[in-house]
Amino acid sequence: MNSWQNFLLVDVCLQYGLSQTEQAILLAKFPDENTVNDNNQVADQSLENPLLPDSEDTVRKHMWNMYHKRLSPQPDREGFPDYNQRIRDKDAKFLAWLKPKYLEWLRTQNYNIAPPVPASTDNPFIPLNDIITEQHLLFGREREIARVFETLNSGSSVALIGEKKIGKSSLLQAIYQQAQYQLLKPRKAIYLNLSLIFNDEDFYDELCYQVGIPVSKGRQLIRELQKQQLLLLLDEVQQMTWDGFTRELRQQLRGLADGQANPPLRLVIAASEHLDVLFPDSRDNPSPFQGVCIEELIQPWDENMVRGFIDSRLVNTQVSFTEEEIIQLTQESGGHPQRLMYWCHRTYSRYIERMKTEL
Repeated sequence: MNSWQNFLLVDVCLQYGLSQTEQAILLAKFPDENTVNDNNQVADQSLENPLLPDSEDTVRKHMWNMYHKRLSPQPDREGFPDYNQRIRDKDAKFLAWLKPKYLEWLRTQNYNIAPPVPASTDNPFIPLNDIITEQHLLFGREREIARVFETLNSGSSVALIGEKKIGKSSLLQAIYQQAQYQLLKPRKAIYLNLSLIFNDEDFYDELCYQVGIPVSKGRQLIRELQKQQLLLLLDEVQQMTWDGFTRELRQQLRGLADGQANPPLRLVIAASEHLDVLFPDSRDNPSPFQGVCIEELIQPWDENMVRGFIDSRLVNTQVSFTEEEIIQLTQESGGHPQRLMYWCHRTYSRYIERMKTEL
């Protein structure tokens, strides 16, 4: 990984909380400090990198989301000042905004004078944010995955409930990838991230596209899906509380996933709140997902799990954390995997800096 890629990952993706898909798009769109690839060129790289969307339109939606939500100025941090400008050369302006930050980052990292660091010191605490799609990097969730498939195979759908950034999206990816050999009755797995879907119309359009059927809803959609056997994984399901989503959509999903011995849908949804709190649609009726989805609580790691995670990442490196550092990392992270990854990354980076000065 070259200095530009390191800068994007550490000083942009980490600072602005980009997801792993967004990170992949940023690296593909801006491969070096002098190049901007268009959205179609980024999508063309999806054959080599499965994290990248395979359509120009999806790349465009991701970039819109990054500019307006991730990279926009906030009260507590600087952001891309032209994030909301409707200009054809916005990507070029963004790259121009990044360049002086990159040069300053190079100076602080001593890239021009420091000798190369041996590959064995590459920081193993990556990815720093959001979804883990490479299953060998997913740690400590085997029990939850086993319980999810046990529930699915018993005939129920599942709701993964846990605080933000606890690892629900990574679990959904693991379930998505393992469904083909973990489900007793085969189902086609479909993953939808609702943070990129803004209303009922978008939802039906994307669902039908992923299934490979004409865009439809209501009885027509039911007839189409009754020909299928699907496992539908819905990430960021709390977005369904937005004004663009209706109770009727959730009711239709409930109907497709319930009331039959072998319904067209099995659901695995991820939410940050319990379903009765998340969808208080009326006093008399329960949430549409209640009674269909059995909740699986995703908890922070205990101390033993934290130690196991740190040991697993350091096993092939030249670095060992001290007992005091491990205790501090446990306390600072509270057993939260994403926070633990962040603090471990910083701790490991200090070791790398010491190694650089010793060379």
